[in-house]
Amino acid sequence: MTEEPLTMDQETLQPEQASRLLQQQKTLQEEAQVVVEELNLVNLLSASGNLRQVGSSALGLMVWRDLDLAISSPGLDIESIYELMRPLYTHSQVKQVRYINESGSYNATGLPQHERYFFMIYYEMLTGNEWKIDISFWLGEGIHPETVQDTLEQQLTPETRLAILWIKNVYHQLPTYRNTIYSIDIYEAVVQHGVRSPKEFARYLADQSTSSKRHQ
Repeated sequence: MTEEPLTMDQETLQPEQASRLLQQQKTLQEEAQVVVEELNLVNLLSASGNLRQVGSSALGLMVWRDLDLAISSPGLDIESIYELMRPLYTHSQVKQVRYINESGSYNATGLPQHERYFFMIYYEMLTGNEWKIDISFWLGEGIHPETVQDTLEQQLTPETRLAILWIKNVYHQLPTYRNTIYSIDIYEAVVQHGVRSPKEFARYLADQSTSSKRHQ
């Protein structure tokens, strides 16, 4: 039996589609933990500060292979981080490493709590599945706040979780996703504005754009 694809114009989610989304999420979340173990990320990164797994892999909102890790490491210098990360740079299954300096004059907001060293690691499992691992070393004093994460953990319900998975599944395949539209936009639309489908989300985005133009 051919699986019915999810489309932008659907008004309702069929039971088998919902089941497929939830199973896909579960499979990806379990695979994310395998990646954490294979790369020994907990032991490796905890050596530099307070480590927290954040984002979709922690919230149960996964539709693609993306793992987010945050380390609160006040005052840690980039030379120490380079040495710490050496096992990842030299790992035979790490295909690419990207580094972005968002500290000092390169911190776009100018706020100390937003200072970080940011790494994107592209890792290929032996199965051939490729993961993008985002690692943020937060440099501000204390434990870096994860306000969105904490709020969603408290507010997510089975209904809103399924709505987010449905919308993300459709939108992450579009060029606008992670370019002009981000996961946080979907989270806010679903949790705060009652959006429940990709079609409703498209209308929500259009309304937001119209409202923004009116106030310019």
